[in-house]
Amino acid sequence: MPEPLSQHIVIVQAGEGLCALPVEAVIETMRPAVARSLSGAPPWVSGVAVVRGAPTPVVDLAGLLGGAAETAAARWVVVRCGARTAALAVRRVVGVATLPGTSDRVPLLRGAADGAITSLRALDRELLVVLEASRLISPAVLRAVGVDP
Repeated sequence: MPEPLSQHIVIVQAGEGLCALPVEAVIETMRPAVARSLSGAPPWVSGVAVVRGAPTPVVDLAGLLGGAAETAAARWVVVRCGARTAALAVRRVVGVATLPGTSDRVPLLRGAADGAITSLRALDRELLVVLEASRLISPAVLRAVGVDP
């Protein structure tokens, strides 16, 4: 049986959780900009902002994951969603690491807010693909690969 592949990740904190985003999906991290609210959007969509000249949806990652909304996101992580982008509002960016293929990783969307996955499937399938490839990780796993959570 072949050895499981390692994964290069960007580690972010959303609420109290630590999340591993696939590095190939991340375009950049940035300070939050002004986001205008969208009428009728799910509660975990903070609004839309202009990022690099393009309208970009801003998703409160903690709220999407079923936790309390991030009241003062310190960073946005801009991710590639097919031909577009989305900004994930997070508490902080911890760093970049390589996780061995054998490390314990829990699907990021396992405890998603009620209706979040159904809404994402209808509104933004490309963002759903990125988030389905992301994982929740424990501080112990991060320490094992030399990252201080």
